[in-house]
Amino acid sequence: MEVGLFYAHQLPDTSPADGFDWDMQVVRWAEEYGLNEAWFSEHFTEGYERWSSPELHIAAAAQQTSRLKLGTAANLLPYHNPIALAYRLMALDHITRGRLMVGFGAGAYPTDAQLFGTELPAQNHEMLEEAQDLIRRIWANTGEPLTLTGKYYNLDIPPLDNPLLLGNHWRPYQDGGPRIACAGFSPRSSSIRQGGTRGDIPLSIAMTDEYLAGHWEVYAEGARSAGRTPDRTDWRVVRDVIVADTDEEAFALATSTPLRRQQEEWVIPHNISAMGLPDGIKPEDVTVDLLAQYMWIVGSVDTVVERLATEYERCGGWGTLLVYNYDFHSQPDAFRRHLQLLGTEVAPRLTERVKHLNPTT
Repeated sequence: MEVGLFYAHQLPDTSPADGFDWDMQVVRWAEEYGLNEAWFSEHFTEGYERWSSPELHIAAAAQQTSRLKLGTAANLLPYHNPIALAYRLMALDHITRGRLMVGFGAGAYPTDAQLFGTELPAQNHEMLEEAQDLIRRIWANTGEPLTLTGKYYNLDIPPLDNPLLLGNHWRPYQDGGPRIACAGFSPRSSSIRQGGTRGDIPLSIAMTDEYLAGHWEVYAEGARSAGRTPDRTDWRVVRDVIVADTDEEAFALATSTPLRRQQEEWVIPHNISAMGLPDGIKPEDVTVDLLAQYMWIVGSVDTVVERLATEYERCGGWGTLLVYNYDFHSQPDAFRRHLQLLGTEVAPRLTERVKHLNPTT
């Protein structure tokens, strides 16, 4: 089993320049300590999730790493010209020499939709489906003329004129283009199911293993409905995990100021209802201490390995665990130790612990 990072949190009073420097420092540590992936989210009007172009982060990270796979999670297609994005991602596929993965999403925040003048949820989902089909068609094109007329987007690829290479001379670095991921938040997510029909990477963002089990069920249903065999090693699971040398140190880090602020100012009051709470816990009862004690994976290496192994076995297994990156740029030492333990001790021990399951379908 592999372990990677998921970038979705930043404090709003961190300057964008300092935040970018921190993000690059964390990605260098991730490579140094043996982590496998880093995914960067995209929002436009959310100060606590301040990334408006994951491609820029990935282009920079690609120059500072050589092994780490890098992903967008996700490009919000209603807020892009999909033709321009298709070509930009092909260029990024070459810059990363095939280390790129991409996620496509509809967007969920009303303020982003207001900025771009779209209507949630129906219009955004229509635009998502139309735009991603167009992007896939561009990536599969080998220079032949292609005309598509849609509700929101039109495409008119001219015939390739050799030897001047006027026309669609671009090809992705990876045959067929980067692997595409579909993200799911809600129980039995319809987005996850639709991704299964296309053979996309399922990417689950949830706090409980009840949600995770439901995500795999609908993904597998979608895959089989399209004649595909689902493979659990494709499955990415995003979780809050904090590890330290002792349980006490890990709990202190999980409830320290940077992470506490992110939760108390943003996640708990504005997002907790959508994250999937265990039975018996109401949104108004959630505190940072409760999250750290009962819902996140927090503790020493022994504790974290045991809890993750239990969750892995309950869900039937996944391929890659993605751990949230947090904004600890002003007090980096404990977070660096967390990453070191995660990559050098938790990941290999967890892999050894669960290897008997050998998850496939």
